[in-house]
Amino acid sequence: MAEYWGVKVEDIFNTMKDRFRPEGAKDVDAVFGYDIAGEGKWKLTVKNNAMTLEKADQLSGCIATMSADGETFVGVNTGKVDATNAFMSGKFKVEGDMGAFGKTGKLFRKFVLAKKEMTTKEYLADMFATIVPRFKAREAEGLEASFGFDLGGPDGGKWTVFIKDKVCTVTETIEGKPTVTLEFNDARDYVDFILGKIDAQSILAAGKASAKGDINMMASKWPILFEKYKDPMAGAVQEQELLVLKKTISLNEKFSTGPIMGKFLKGLKEKKIFANRCPECGRLQLPPREVCAECRVRAGEFVEVGPKGEVRYMDVVYYAMPDPLTGVARETPYGSIFIRLDGCKGNETLPHFIRKDQIEKIQRGWNEKKGTRVRPVWEEKRIGDIWDIKYFEIDE
Repeated sequence: MAEYWGVKVEDIFNTMKDRFRPEGAKDVDAVFGYDIAGEGKWKLTVKNNAMTLEKADQLSGCIATMSADGETFVGVNTGKVDATNAFMSGKFKVEGDMGAFGKTGKLFRKFVLAKKEMTTKEYLADMFATIVPRFKAREAEGLEASFGFDLGGPDGGKWTVFIKDKVCTVTETIEGKPTVTLEFNDARDYVDFILGKIDAQSILAAGKASAKGDINMMASKWPILFEKYKDPMAGAVQEQELLVLKKTISLNEKFSTGPIMGKFLKGLKEKKIFANRCPECGRLQLPPREVCAECRVRAGEFVEVGPKGEVRYMDVVYYAMPDPLTGVARETPYGSIFIRLDGCKGNETLPHFIRKDQIEKIQRGWNEKKGTRVRPVWEEKRIGDIWDIKYFEIDE
């Protein structure tokens, strides 16, 4: 039996009995089949909140049958391979009642590889062995690049990750002249960096690491191209079941936005963007405020601007903090932009977000340099909220 990330296919099946959750089988009465290429076939029978598992020569009588190769099966069960990506790519297939097979997800606790610790060399082997399975080909459209890794120390080594024609390959040497090369004096620091134990700025400031070549390629592209590495040891403790009640805290109160902001929000329902003009300095405020922030006088004159404009500034966020009200973190990466709408000037900008797949295409406007022209994408049903504008996109 072949091993994948230190786990055999039979390890998954042999632990099913211990991982079985009777409480998850209350409404399940069926036989499921597993066909693992080159490894064998198994029948799982679930009835009366109990299960039996047997190795079989044929899988007739199963309500649903899952088929996959050994690497994909182990990868999905250990978290090394994203189940959705495996299913969409055809490496993970289900024949029969898909809805019934979906219930197997609540029948078992997560498989955990019992292991006391991993060495730096083992971590490196695992990190680079999972690069190809973690690769997101859909994000590599038109990209040709190579990433070098030169990791020093007794446990270190050299690797090059190549991306071309939406295909990812890895070699255990530095080949050619990579687009960007990361160099670490000690491979252990690289492992700690990937695991989130130390941050990049601390390593660079201490002179323990450096980057050569197109540094922006590593910073902006790598997080998009690959799923985040999952530490095998993060789950190497007895898993506990937790009951979670997700609820947004809400007060039974209503707060008025006032006449100025109210007009701005009502305008969004009609696909109109309003700013207000200061009677003294003439500057526009977006969104409008009751008092000019510079002259400290009331600004009651409204001016319709946009809805198109140009990008003046942009911040790209790769690691988002949770929203303090809901506890939910925005999906990353995302681009926060400041748009100077038509009719505005200087720093009279409106903050919003750019369409995710256009982040790399945006050019910022500095001083009098023109930025990328953008337009708003509106919600079909608008309610008078800033999110009536879903995001901005390039005006092509």
